[in-house]
Amino acid sequence: MSIRIKKVLLVNPPNTMPIDSVRRIGEPLGLLYLGAALKKERYRVTVFDMACEGYNNCNVKDGYVTYGSSSDDLKKAVEESEPDIVGVSCMFTAREKDTFTTCLALREMDKEFPVVLGGLHPSLFPERFINGGYADYVVMGEGEFRFVKLLQRINENRTPDFDGVAYRVGNSYEINPMMTRIDDLDSVSIPDRDLIDMEKYIRIGTPYAPFSYKQRVAQILTTRGCPNKCNFCATVNYWGRKIRARSVDNIIDEMEILKEKYNIEEVQFVDDNMTFNKKFAEELFVKMSKFNFKWCTPHGLMFNTLDDNLIKLMAKSGAYQLTFAIESASERVLKEIIHKAVNLKIVKEIVEEAHAFDISVHGMFVTGFPGETKKEIMDTLDFPFWAGFDSVSYFVVQPLPGTELYRQCKEKGYLAENFSTMDFKTANIRIPKDSPDYNIEPEELMELVDRRTREFNEWAKNQYPERWKRKFERYLNYHPENKNIIMGRVT
Repeated sequence: MSIRIKKVLLVNPPNTMPIDSVRRIGEPLGLLYLGAALKKERYRVTVFDMACEGYNNCNVKDGYVTYGSSSDDLKKAVEESEPDIVGVSCMFTAREKDTFTTCLALREMDKEFPVVLGGLHPSLFPERFINGGYADYVVMGEGEFRFVKLLQRINENRTPDFDGVAYRVGNSYEINPMMTRIDDLDSVSIPDRDLIDMEKYIRIGTPYAPFSYKQRVAQILTTRGCPNKCNFCATVNYWGRKIRARSVDNIIDEMEILKEKYNIEEVQFVDDNMTFNKKFAEELFVKMSKFNFKWCTPHGLMFNTLDDNLIKLMAKSGAYQLTFAIESASERVLKEIIHKAVNLKIVKEIVEEAHAFDISVHGMFVTGFPGETKKEIMDTLDFPFWAGFDSVSYFVVQPLPGTELYRQCKEKGYLAENFSTMDFKTANIRIPKDSPDYNIEPEELMELVDRRTREFNEWAKNQYPERWKRKFERYLNYHPENKNIIMGRVT
C-alpha cells in the first residue's frame, strides 16, 4: 500500500556556538526555497525553525550555548501540523550534533512518517545519517527539484532511483551520487517567507551579519557555485565550481516582495560571488537603487573585479559594508596551500576606494594551516592594520570533513582526538614539532588570534570612530549586555 503524502513539515534544528559569540538568527533560506517548490506542487507545508522559535531557550555547557526549541516543542509542532513526512536541514558540519538530537526526537515520537535530511553535511556523508538511524532518506545537493521528485516516487510506491538521493534498504542503504544541478536559477521559485513569521526574526535583530545597519533585514542569494578551490572549504562540493546566477530581474522581483510585503530596509547578500560578472553586478546595483535598501555582503565577494565605477554604483545602491575573504597575507600560502587566487597588491587600494564612498570594509583571514610558517601567521594577523580594514574576523582553520585539508590531516595523523568543536576558534590540527608542517602550538595559536583580534578592534575603534559607532550602535541598543563580546572574536 503506497503512502499518500500531502503534508510536509520542514525543520531547522537548534544551533550551538561559543558562548562568547552573537546568537545569530536569520530566516532559513534553504527551507523557504524548498517550501516554495513544494507549495507550487500543491503540498501543504509547515516550517518549524527551532533556532528562532526557542531563541531565548539557552543551554550553556563547556563554553558553548545551544539555543532553540526543546524536543517537547518539536513534538507539539508535529502534533499540530500532522505531517506525512518531515524534512530536516543540516547545512554545516558544526550543526551535526544538533541535527542528530532533532532526528532522534522525531524518531521517539509514536509516528510513522519518514524523515528526510538535506543540506551540505548530509549531502557529503549520507551514510552517517541513514546508518545511524537518523533518516530514511537523504537529499543530496539542491533540494528544490529532488525533494519534489522524491515525494512523487514515494506516493507512487516506486524506488527513488534518481541522482542525488540516498535511502534505506532494509538494514542497509543505497546511494545514488549527485550528478546534476539546476542551471536555470530563474526556474526556482522565490523563497516563500509566508511560511515563517518574519517579524520574529526582525524583533530579535541579530541576522546573519548581526551588526546590521537597519533592523528590518532579509537575506538574498543571487548566485550559486564558486570557482575557487580553497582547501578548507566543502561548500563547492554542494554548489559546484560553476557560478550560476539568477537574472537581475528575478532578483528585483524578490526585492519588490521584500519591500512591499515585509517592509524590509536592508538586504544581506549571502552568496560569495555576486560581483563575478561586472555587467551583471552593475545592472543589479542600478536597478535596486529604487528600493533605498542598505546592504552588505557577509560572506565576501570577488574584490578582484571591483573598480571605481562599480564601487560608486554600490554606494549609490545602498552598500554600507563589503566583506573581503582574503584568507592569508602570504602569496605562497594562498597559492601552494589554500589554492585561492587573491591579488594582495590591490587590497589596500580597493579598501581606500570603498572608504572614499563611505563604505566600510570587513576582512576575513584564516590561520594555522599545516605548512604555514609562524612568520606567515603573524604577517596575516598584521595585514588588516596595514590595509586599513574597518573590522576583521580572524579564524583558526578547521579540518572540516569533505575538504582537501581534512583528507591531508587525516592521512598525516594531524587530527585532534575526537574533535567535534568546529567553531573556527578551537585549534583541532595537532602537528608534531618534528614535522616540516609544524608552525605553532595550538594553545599559542588560539591565544595569539584572540589577543590580536582585541588589539585590532581597539585600533579600528580609534582609527574610524564614526564608522565604528555606525557598525555597532544599533546592535548595542538592543543588546547592551554584549558590549564586551564585540571587542573579541565573533564567529
